[in-house]
Amino acid sequence: MRHHTLKIGFAATAAALAVVTAACSTPPSVGGTPAPQTSAVSADGKLPSGAPHVANPLDTSHAQAAPCGVLTPAQISSLGIVATGKLSTDPTGPGCNWSDTSTIPSLMTIGVGFITGSKGGLSSLYVQAESLKKNGGYFEPIDPFQGYPAVLYSQYDTRKETSNAGCGLAVGVSDTLQFTVGIEMSVTPQQSDPCAIAKKVTDMVMTNLKAGS
Repeated sequence: MRHHTLKIGFAATAAALAVVTAACSTPPSVGGTPAPQTSAVSADGKLPSGAPHVANPLDTSHAQAAPCGVLTPAQISSLGIVATGKLSTDPTGPGCNWSDTSTIPSLMTIGVGFITGSKGGLSSLYVQAESLKKNGGYFEPIDPFQGYPAVLYSQYDTRKETSNAGCGLAVGVSDTLQFTVGIEMSVTPQQSDPCAIAKKVTDMVMTNLKAGS
């Protein structure tokens, strides 16, 4: 995998999911195709796409206005990196990237973004689950974060790369909105699982979103 500056991607098109970094594993973006219908909820609490219904939508407007505030300096430091958030320029939604600048860098980059360019929420990913899995990527529903449904996903599966590893994670905060967390990192004896870090970051983000809602 070639290492590039992380650009949190937001739009999974029906064709090929143009992604965050050229040939990297951070999340594909979500947008560019008509949003799946999200209104009808089945008896088992699922939307037509198969995505879980979000019963208690979370107000993230404050975080969308200042996306670099979704992680505090102390939280970034707790991840073992030295980084200052930089606003993402992705047109499909507000986001922020943190790239390690320490003297012995992990080459870790963290990206968090809100997918406002599509109103499909997690349904935008669920409708492409089979395509992702058949074409070298992955789509794996995981346990909710603080009550909100989540999936691991990417167009490229580099979770077990020996040099640079990556992981993408998405959380539905309403039936029409998701946020994504992307991790790209060098594998070290201390840190070898990018998805474990993505989950840790996601839990931090959820705590901060709830505190500000």
